[in-house]
Amino acid sequence: MRIFLTVAIFFVLFFGLFSPVEGSELYLLPEVNKIEAEKHMIAARRYFLSGDYFRCIDELKAAQSENIYLVNVYLLRSLCERRLGMWDRSLESIRYYLEVENGDGRAKLIEEQIVKENEYVKNLLYGRVDSSLVKVFKQPLSMFFDLPLGANAKASTLGKVSYFEGMLWICDIDGNKITLIEEGQKPHSFKINKPVAVVPFGLQRILVATRDGQLLWGDLKKGEKGNIEVNFEKIISLSAILSDAVSLGEKIAVVSDVLEGRLIWIDLEEGKEISDWRPSEGIRFEPLALSYWGYLMAIADRASNSLIALDPWSKKIMFQEKAQYLRDVEWFTPTEVIGLSEDGSVYIGNVIKRNFAKQIEGKITNGWCLTRKDEELVVLDTTLRNIYSIRITPELTDLMAFANHIIMSKISKDVADLSVIRFKAGLNVPVLDEYGEDPPFLAAAFGEMLLPTKWEKTTHVKIESVFNVTQLGDYEKFMRGIYHTNDAWPSRLVIEQNPIVSGISDDFVLMLAGFCLREGIAVDLLMKDGPLPLSLIMLSHVSGGKIYFYPFQREKSIEQIGLQGELVVMLPERNALFKEMTFEPLLAVFGNVGGIPFRDWTPIDLLSDY
Repeated sequence: MRIFLTVAIFFVLFFGLFSPVEGSELYLLPEVNKIEAEKHMIAARRYFLSGDYFRCIDELKAAQSENIYLVNVYLLRSLCERRLGMWDRSLESIRYYLEVENGDGRAKLIEEQIVKENEYVKNLLYGRVDSSLVKVFKQPLSMFFDLPLGANAKASTLGKVSYFEGMLWICDIDGNKITLIEEGQKPHSFKINKPVAVVPFGLQRILVATRDGQLLWGDLKKGEKGNIEVNFEKIISLSAILSDAVSLGEKIAVVSDVLEGRLIWIDLEEGKEISDWRPSEGIRFEPLALSYWGYLMAIADRASNSLIALDPWSKKIMFQEKAQYLRDVEWFTPTEVIGLSEDGSVYIGNVIKRNFAKQIEGKITNGWCLTRKDEELVVLDTTLRNIYSIRITPELTDLMAFANHIIMSKISKDVADLSVIRFKAGLNVPVLDEYGEDPPFLAAAFGEMLLPTKWEKTTHVKIESVFNVTQLGDYEKFMRGIYHTNDAWPSRLVIEQNPIVSGISDDFVLMLAGFCLREGIAVDLLMKDGPLPLSLIMLSHVSGGKIYFYPFQREKSIEQIGLQGELVVMLPERNALFKEMTFEPLLAVFGNVGGIPFRDWTPIDLLSDY
């Protein structure tokens, strides 16, 4: 196609059509319908600007069928495919375009940006972007959770803690109780013998493991006056001394037994042991703490003074490193783990890069247990008076922002009688949850002309915009199905684990990541007692999604991920625009969010709307 297109244009431009000599065969180049082709191009631009990328591609195909020499088709198609995460196709299209229009400097920048973004997303999905900035903040627990005056939590012997959706659960082993702390509320305590761990299964159900080998369901019931009751129901009694518990899905949990030195897999539905695991024969094993976030299970082994990362499905050790006197462990990304030592030291490791080293020494006094709270890790001390907040983020130089712009209105006049065009704009930095108060730096260009721009901060909320995914197939067919369900892109995807999803390819996830990160779409995962590939688990993390181990319901109104606003671009006089129309009209938007760069392009029919 590329060779034919180049040769065809060459003949049209330099030789034209000629009459053959008598007796010779007549060769005619394909006929063109420029008017119909341009109609399809206009429609394609408008579909792009509305976010309907597949209809844009369909119109581009129709335009090319009317005029095979229309090389602008490849430029716009590349931009569409880039928005959809179709990295290989996008590169192929822009390179087709550059073979004919190699003087278009914008296309060379687009090609360069596609390559950069593709490589960056690969590094994200494979756990190659390290979180290296560590900050620790100490605060009274009552202030951290804004407890009522005089309200405090107490524990005789502190066990494990866990946090979910505003609910902090604390185990008091010798006090024979579990305590629930919610922000702004008086703590609630519930009697249960020797609790060591609480695993939340949503807002109304918990799994409780006790020291003497009991596993119980706890169902919460809130009264009208704010009182809370918990009804406990036994699942199984084990001949074990338990130290911790984690959930692998709706029906499977793993508990650590320090009596026999083993891990036990439990079928929560049937109330029976499935299997167990211990290191090689003859090796002492004392598992004090467990943590699981969809990929590997982290184990604090006191016997070997090490952290072990175990694949809970194949039961293979994937990573092991020494660390003295580990007390607790927790994942803060699916591939990065933190270990808390009894002397207050904090170890941080990356199981992909195979490192685990002490990062904080002596700063956490009497630290006993840790848990993940949203985007930070928290450590509780033995007295429950103080809480340490640990925030770990990547270096800004290791990050990249993704931008998309959807047109909100045609060209109009502002209060100063200047021609302006407004876009709904989204800027998303993977793994960054705080953008600060300063507006992003923005610039826009049309051709070689810089255009004045203005950012107006706002929040875009999509109503009932969750798309549940249970089946995957051809990527394009899958994406068309998502859009055409509601003729709009959702703000969240919920992907339910099943054997088909477990076999999803990394290439599929790479494309989906490119699309979701640019559009500001979070990916939630519902674990159904089976493994998922690392790339999909990382996509959930970097997109701002969550991993759930039970069915759940979301609110109908959901804010989009990232920084939301309106981009206002001031336009020049009509004659100035004409001078810049050497190639297909594109508006380039570039800048940075807190020093993190982004670059985007969008087609625009400036003249038809002027």
